[in-house]
Amino acid sequence: MQFFFDSLAINVILFLQQLPPLLWIVSNEVSGEIVFIALLGIVYWCFNKREGKIAVNLLMFSSFINILLKYTFQIPRPDPSLRPNPEHKLDASYGFPSGAVQNSATFWGWASVKVRRWSVWVVSVLMVITSALARMGLGMHWLGDVIGGACIGIVIVVMAFFIVPFLLERWDWLPRILQSLVFPILALVFFGIFAIYYTMYPTLYFPTENIGVSMGVVFGFSVGAALEARFIDFSTDVSRNTRILRAVVGLVIAFVLYFALTALFGLFTLSAVFAFTLRFIKYILVGLFGAFLIPLLFKTLGR
Repeated sequence: MQFFFDSLAINVILFLQQLPPLLWIVSNEVSGEIVFIALLGIVYWCFNKREGKIAVNLLMFSSFINILLKYTFQIPRPDPSLRPNPEHKLDASYGFPSGAVQNSATFWGWASVKVRRWSVWVVSVLMVITSALARMGLGMHWLGDVIGGACIGIVIVVMAFFIVPFLLERWDWLPRILQSLVFPILALVFFGIFAIYYTMYPTLYFPTENIGVSMGVVFGFSVGAALEARFIDFSTDVSRNTRILRAVVGLVIAFVLYFALTALFGLFTLSAVFAFTLRFIKYILVGLFGAFLIPLLFKTLGR
C-alpha cells in the first residue's frame, strides 16, 4: 500500500493546492450530497419514478459498499497538515476508497448508461474528474484513494447494468406488500447491526458513520415510495412547465427540511451512538418527504 503515501501522491496534492482554494471548495460542493439530493429528486418527480427509485438505491448501495471497504482497508487520509480547511483537519475516518468520487462515478456512470447521449457522457466524465481533483486539492484524499473510488464506482455501474434488469423481472412477481417491506427491513437490520457495533466499540464510530445516511435514505425513501404508489400514484408524463414547477417547489421544500434538521440536530452534543441514530432519523425524513409528502403536495396542487 506504499503507493498511497509515496512522494508522487504528496506532490499531486501540493501541486493542486497551488491553485485558488475556492476552486476546490466549489468543485467539492458540486459533487456533494446536496447536488445528489437535487438530481435524484428531479428524476423521481419530473421524469421517471422507477428510474428515480433505482438510482436512489444504487447510490445508497455504493455508499454502503464504500463504508465497508474503508473499514476493511483502514488506510488513513493525508496528514491534517495537508488540509487547509480546519473542519477537515478533524476528520478521523479512513481514506480509501474516496466515497465522494465513488458515488460520483456511480451516479454519473449510471446516468450515462441510461440516457446514452454523448453530452451526458462528457458531463459525467468531467464531474468524476472534478470530484477527484477537489478531494485531493482539499487534502482529503491521496491519488490512490480517488482512483480506487472511481474504479469501484464504474464496477458497480457495470454490475448494475446486468443485474438490475434481471432483478426487476423477478421483483414484479412479488406481492406488493413484500415489495414494500424488503428495503425498509434490510435498512433496519443493517442500522441495528451497526448501532450495536457502535455501542460495543464507540471509538470506531468515524469509519462507518455514514451508514446512518445510506440506511436512513433507503428506509425513508422506500416507505415513502410504497405510500406514494398506494395513495397517490402520480405521473411523470407532464408538460415542461409542470416539470419546472415540480423541480422548484420540491427542491425548496427538500432543502428547507434538510437544513432545518441539520441545524436542529446540531444543537445537541451527543454520544457517537446517539448521533448515529439522529443521523438515521434525519435521512429517513428526507427520504420520506422526497418520495411521498412532496408528491402528495403536487397532487393537492393538481400538478
